[in-house]
Amino acid sequence: MLGPAVRSLQRLRRATLWAGIVASIGTLAGLVGPAWVGRQEAIDEARARGELLVQVLEADASRTIETASLSLHAIGDGLARASDDPHEAEHLGDHFNHVLVGLPFIRSVALLDARGRVLTSTNADEVGLAIRLDDFGRLPGPDRDLLMPLRPGRGLSDLARGRAPRGAAVSMLPLLLQLPPAADAPAGAASMPAGLAPGAHDEDPRWLLALINPDALAQVQQRALPVGRSAAWLASTDGQLLAAMETLHQLPGQRLDGHPAFDALRHGREHGTYIGAGAMPGELVVAFRASSRRPLIVGVEQSLEEVLAGWHAGLRWLLMIGALALALIALATVAVRRSLQARAEAMEALEGAHAQLADRERDLRVLLKSVQELIFRTNPAGTLTFVNARWTTLHRGRPDEAVGRRLADLAEPADRDAVAALFDADGVGRGVEATIRNGEGAPRRYQIALVPLRRDGELLGYAGSAIDITERAAAERLTRQARDAAEEASRTKTEFLANISHELRTPLQSILGFSELGMMCSGEQERLRAMFVDIHGSGQRMLALVNDLLDASKLESTVGALELRPLDLREPVGAVVRELAPLIAKRQLTLAEELPEPLPGCVDPLRFQQAMRNVLANAIKFAPQGGLIELRGVRTLDGELHLCVADRGPGIPPQELERIFDPFVQSSATKDGSGGTGLGLPISRKIVQLHGGRLHAANREGGGAEFHLVLPAHDRPAHGEPLVTAL
Repeated sequence: MLGPAVRSLQRLRRATLWAGIVASIGTLAGLVGPAWVGRQEAIDEARARGELLVQVLEADASRTIETASLSLHAIGDGLARASDDPHEAEHLGDHFNHVLVGLPFIRSVALLDARGRVLTSTNADEVGLAIRLDDFGRLPGPDRDLLMPLRPGRGLSDLARGRAPRGAAVSMLPLLLQLPPAADAPAGAASMPAGLAPGAHDEDPRWLLALINPDALAQVQQRALPVGRSAAWLASTDGQLLAAMETLHQLPGQRLDGHPAFDALRHGREHGTYIGAGAMPGELVVAFRASSRRPLIVGVEQSLEEVLAGWHAGLRWLLMIGALALALIALATVAVRRSLQARAEAMEALEGAHAQLADRERDLRVLLKSVQELIFRTNPAGTLTFVNARWTTLHRGRPDEAVGRRLADLAEPADRDAVAALFDADGVGRGVEATIRNGEGAPRRYQIALVPLRRDGELLGYAGSAIDITERAAAERLTRQARDAAEEASRTKTEFLANISHELRTPLQSILGFSELGMMCSGEQERLRAMFVDIHGSGQRMLALVNDLLDASKLESTVGALELRPLDLREPVGAVVRELAPLIAKRQLTLAEELPEPLPGCVDPLRFQQAMRNVLANAIKFAPQGGLIELRGVRTLDGELHLCVADRGPGIPPQELERIFDPFVQSSATKDGSGGTGLGLPISRKIVQLHGGRLHAANREGGGAEFHLVLPAHDRPAHGEPLVTAL
């Protein structure tokens, strides 16, 4: 039948399996969540970038068209003034050319009569060409301009009747302005340049035609977007592509029928973003915006695969970390389960040994009951005044027959002097072995022990017992076997703690190593670096727990033997204070030290520092933020070294002042998740006890706790040196 400890270990082994499963699920959840958030952030950033780019490109395209429109209207105003002022007419041709110089995105500007004949142009070769105005479709009204559909070709000669090229590599975007009807010709009209003076049919409209270079708009798009699988395009609201980057497969002049942006525009949405199909192949992040002044719409398309490229790179690292974490969890779970199984088997064997020992102890108790002791009392001279019933078994007589006889006279002659010496006034020796013959005359060996009976300092006599030790060899063997079993059980426990600590260190070193590698390789990816920092911090805390377990096992074995040497205790205490100074500063605490000179002691420096570090770190952990910690040290009247660490934290419930020094036990007043492993104080007390000292805790008046560490005297105070007895 399994004992409670073995059953508890088996339950713990099952709990370890579930803990590994829960940890694996938690790890997966911790990886999936940040991965999904990172993907959404990358997409949101791409959508915001697309919205900004279409706003900039739409503003640039609208500004370009409006600038060309203003230039045409300015030329029209110049023509009107030229009809009134001959001097103005002389400079009108120069004004045409200045438009080309100031607006490089315009290829040419020409004046057409009502029949489409070129009257004047910035390109002299184009004068006299006939343009079919009805090819443009709807024409603007008087003093109005209209952006015409995109045409293939470079200049007016390509628009001339019958000369329009097919599939030209270049295209142009005509902007047509109808001039208002001319007034009666002034007296100086005859001196105007040819084609500018009003003709015989002044009521017929005249037209100003500007040819805009769409490649200039495409160049702006090219500069705005990075090189990659992204594209920007400009189209008319009826679906004709006007300008686009080279990454777009469609050519200017082609239709973008079926594009979702035009469907949204028809439903009243003038701008927006979405993820889906576009002009480029594949899934895209598309942003579009329609112009409020012209029938134009601008689109920016980014490949979703390219948008998520950085996220994919980080995801690979995340997957590697996840796989490593799951592997470590699995290895740790297997290692812990195996260790628990081995411990359960050892515990089962230990319980069997205990049961066997208990059986032997019961046998021994029966044996002791059957072999009764002789209990007696004597006067100071050694004369018997009382014997128990065992006397009857020994001497075949009544107990009262022994009263008045000297105990030494009952012993064999060789042992009488030794028995008589038990009753010497100087009190030297109170136990001796002697041979006494029983009622049958057989010699029996007895262990005789005496205890003096005193009252007010006066010796009244002795009480003693005589134990038959003839068979002490059916008893020493049993005792030795029981001691060996107990020592084996203690050794098994110590080896288990040491082995499990070393087994846990191996995966922990891998976790810490890979997390440090992750922090170095994460570069500027702050989110990824933060994940590695969390993993590294958790590994450090678990390594501290393993180190505490290993220290606990060492202190229970001869491995933790001390190497004592004399030194001033202020040196190791000062080293601990300097080591913990960052923690004190982080919590904005004040450390008040009162360490008189000198404090000579004989300690193991490393072990003593470990004890002081645990006690002082405990005070730092539970002291209130910005509070005061007191560190005092004195030498008492007995020469003992007394160190005290006091804080104003939550204190310790009185019933727990001793329990906190038990392994894995924490005070209920501080068990809020901020505590450690529950090994620090037990280890510290063990170290102090190995030094021959003592460590205890107490509560302070007004709140808080104080820990007192007392070490035995190393040397006595010098004559006249001031002494104190308490802290």
